[in-house]
Amino acid sequence: MEDPLVGANALKEVLPDLPKCEQLTDLFELFSEKSDRFAVLVIRMDNFDRTLKHLGEDVTSVLLVRLARIIHGLSKTHSTKWGRLDQERFACFCPDVDEEAAVQLANEIQRRLALVGEETVSVGLAVYPFWPFEKMTILDNAQKAMDHAAFFGPNTVTSFDAVSLNIRADKLYQYGDIDGAIEEFKRALAVDPQNVNVHNSLGVCYGVQGKLDMAVDAFETAIHLDPEDVMATYNLGLAHLKQGDRKKALDLFLQSHSLDGHNPEVAYQIALCYREEDQTDKALEYLEKAVQNPHKGAHMFRALGECYLEKEMLPQAAKAYENAIKRKPTDAKSLSALGHIYGTVGENLEIAVVLCRESTRIDPNNGLYRCRLGKVYRQSKDYENALKQFKMAKELGEDCDD
Repeated sequence: MEDPLVGANALKEVLPDLPKCEQLTDLFELFSEKSDRFAVLVIRMDNFDRTLKHLGEDVTSVLLVRLARIIHGLSKTHSTKWGRLDQERFACFCPDVDEEAAVQLANEIQRRLALVGEETVSVGLAVYPFWPFEKMTILDNAQKAMDHAAFFGPNTVTSFDAVSLNIRADKLYQYGDIDGAIEEFKRALAVDPQNVNVHNSLGVCYGVQGKLDMAVDAFETAIHLDPEDVMATYNLGLAHLKQGDRKKALDLFLQSHSLDGHNPEVAYQIALCYREEDQTDKALEYLEKAVQNPHKGAHMFRALGECYLEKEMLPQAAKAYENAIKRKPTDAKSLSALGHIYGTVGENLEIAVVLCRESTRIDPNNGLYRCRLGKVYRQSKDYENALKQFKMAKELGEDCDD
């Protein structure tokens, strides 16, 4: 069977006994069992995919062989065991090597590669002993350090630490593996229990799972470590809001806003709390601040439109809803409200019909949207469609008998 790895045949010609993939992993486990102190280096050719795409497999194979020769040469003088981990990475097992010596070895690989070409490599490394990790985890730790290295750009050397675990946990979170993310965050705290960002991230995971008491504990720990941490204070507010304690949540949001007055989400949450207390003027104050931020979202403009509409400031409300729709064309609530405003002022009736009709297409079971569509149909003298929408709205529980 043909080897699917790029450059496999070229490497086999110069290093026929080079272990790879599962074989290499098994060897590393065997080596680690016999060693009380060691380091593992994972070496990745930078921009591998781009090189393969633009220069082709033959040239990429030559570059891989060049790197392999350098690693092989150093293995003779440093007593390392090494092989090909996957498509673009090699790995070295280095017995009786501490972190400082491992970094020096990684730098030497980079230096020798620079002498023979323009290609670069990044290196992630991990060492044993490293509490609380067992020997069998060190190769995986080195791979996490490699993910960490990607944040620093090409030609870098990165040692495994709590940040490496934080980065892996963030990836798992993005993939929807919340349980896996929590375990990685816990490991990160075992390495660095004072890491505010990790405590905050752990709290976010607990919040997603609905474990609000545990989320509150995590956020409070983060704030205890750094009372000026904006996100931990804000997230603690969100947790209390989910628990139904709006007053406590508002206090925390205001505290977060005092730490960073430029965060639009904080201003948005403050505004929502004030709206719940029927303090529309205060809500407007914070929403108008929120939408001045360049990262403002459709939901902020929609909330702003709702406040303006509540105060019967129709031109301002229309502008806010228009901005919301620009950012999210499928926002049924904004589409319906803007169509309603156009109908109320008696302008742009054709556009009002289009907007209201689109809102019912997106959310066909919303009685308010049906009623509004019926009203603009009636204004357009399309009585047949108006009656049809009013009947549907009433079936959906909307009071439109008038």
